Amino acid sequence: MPKYEPFTRKPVEYLPVLLDGQPIGYLWASETDAAASFVRRLDTMRLAFEAPLVWAERLDQAGERDVPAREAIRGWIGAPQDPRAGAVPPGVSPQRADSPAVVERLANPDVPPSTGPIIQDGELPDGTPIDRSKGWGPLHVEAPPTYPTQASGPVVYRTVVAEGGLILGYLWASGDAASYVARADAGLDGTNRAVGYYPALREAFAQGVPALDAIRSLAPDAAEAQAPSLDDLIRTASRYEQSLHLAFPLPDPALPPRPPLPPADRDAVLAYLEQAPVAFPAGAPAPDFEDAARPAVVPSGYRTDGTWVWPEALAYYLRVHAVSPDPDLVAHIRANAGRVPEVSPESVTSALRTLKSNGILSTPPIA
Repeated sequence: MPKYEPFTRKPVEYLPVLLDGQPIGYLWASETDAAASFVRRLDTMRLAFEAPLVWAERLDQAGERDVPAREAIRGWIGAPQDPRAGAVPPGVSPQRADSPAVVERLANPDVPPSTGPIIQDGELPDGTPIDRSKGWGPLHVEAPPTYPTQASGPVVYRTVVAEGGLILGYLWASGDAASYVARADAGLDGTNRAVGYYPALREAFAQGVPALDAIRSLAPDAAEAQAPSLDDLIRTASRYEQSLHLAFPLPDPALPPRPPLPPADRDAVLAYLEQAPVAFPAGAPAPDFEDAARPAVVPSGYRTDGTWVWPEALAYYLRVHAVSPDPDLVAHIRANAGRVPEVSPESVTSALRTLKSNGILSTPPIA
């Protein structure tokens, strides 16, 4: 059996985990036995900082031994306490939930549950299997016609807000054009909301609904405003106000190359990247994607300065392969004169939220 998936839309059973008598989270396993994870309570991050790592390692080992997921978590009922990860109390019985989102709400009622990737359990959100051998014909993708997605004049937009208050993005219309733009700081939750809006817009277009009426019907209770242009709205959506800026170690090949880092700045940027506080500790080293012949030595942790969060691999690729960081991050480091500011525990929590909302932490330490 491969390692358990950390996401599922299927029902799960779950067990409480305590550390020194204090509840720190829950273990859950899917009824399909293909998915399992640990959900930590946000208010116990200091007490149980390493608990997600320990439980992730335990679950990986159980999966490699072909232990069904539910059997694995039941096997820890009454087991001795781990000083970092706690224990499942003796005598408890598994409880059932419709999905991991229910368990996440139990652990952290004030934090919106993660949506996870679009494909889970081998299916799209509507239940369409990715494996076409399961009685389905070949997958043929052809998007039906929809409203134009470009506009030259002012746009009317409606702000899409998640249940927990997170602004996900904006439904907009201008003339006969309409679409949805996700906020960059909403992570996967903002991006995934388009999964429902795009088909609904295509359906409204097919029915001849005017563009403005279409977005109003999709977000009837949302606040409505106007932007001077679509570019202005996109700039608004690109701001980071709800989460930290997230940097990636290697440039997106679809974007223009990153400008080279001047040699005079290299040491200062490296020092900044490597001296900032750890937001999420490193696990096993990762492979070097610039040199496949090298052993897996790339650090896998994350660091933060309270404004940005970045992988430790960023410094590795700069030091070893001269791959420049995101130019906006470099400008930020220069603006700080190369000195890492004091980072509060709240900023570390924000960094972890950013990693979780972007799907980087499959066993998130704060939810």
